[in-house]
Amino acid sequence: MSRHPSRQRLQRWLETGETRRVDAHIAECEHCQAILEELSELDDAVVADLQTAVTPPDDLTDRTNTGVDERLRDEAAAGAFLDLFTIGWDVMRTVLDPTTEREPAQDGDDHADDPVGGAPR
Repeated sequence: MSRHPSRQRLQRWLETGETRRVDAHIAECEHCQAILEELSELDDAVVADLQTAVTPPDDLTDRTNTGVDERLRDEAAAGAFLDLFTIGWDVMRTVLDPTTEREPAQDGDDHADDPVGGAPR
């Protein structure tokens, strides 16, 4: 190779390991070696910037766990409130609804008023 490859071609060579002709030229040409070194340093700087940009913060796990815990507590509290509201609603409806029939308790001691001493009627 008699002339120097372009910066784009050298960049492509860095990325792909292009052809033997470029390999042979770079092995002998200090000018192209310097350009490749410069391009490599630029790539290292870009990679370092990207790593900094995509590296999660140190406290990400703690913040995530705290957020999940708070969400679960909130959902549990909302569920408990809903359960209590539903119970209250059912009680209110039972007390205020004149069509609701009340059944007597079903335990064994409530048969004292039976004429046969607790035997079923």
